[in-house]
Amino acid sequence: MLEVLIAMVIMAIGLLGLSALQMVAVRGNAFSSEMISASMLAQQKFEELRELAYDDADLTTGAHTETRTDSRGVSYTLTWTVTPHASLLMKTVVLVVSWDSLRLGDDAQTAEQRIVTSTFTTCISQ
Repeated sequence: MLEVLIAMVIMAIGLLGLSALQMVAVRGNAFSSEMISASMLAQQKFEELRELAYDDADLTTGAHTETRTDSRGVSYTLTWTVTPHASLLMKTVVLVVSWDSLRLGDDAQTAEQRIVTSTFTTCISQ
């Protein structure tokens, strides 16, 4: 009888460990889903910028910002900075995608601690 009780305690400890592992896996999958959405939004924005005229307002020197929301309701802020290269007749575009990841870290984190950024760079020629 004692052996059965010890076996049940060991099994309960193992199951508790598995449940904690599953929570980590779910958070990791959710975060990777957010990161994929950010990458797709960056790709879409770069495609939009490449289709614009070289002297379009969205391609003027300086910083530009817009906000987009994905299908799950996560709000992403896209900020791109355009830097011209006069001698090369092209512009460098650095795009920063940021969002408040509710799935990253623990619940005790502040909103500032949950902000995630991902940076992408491309060149656009005339």
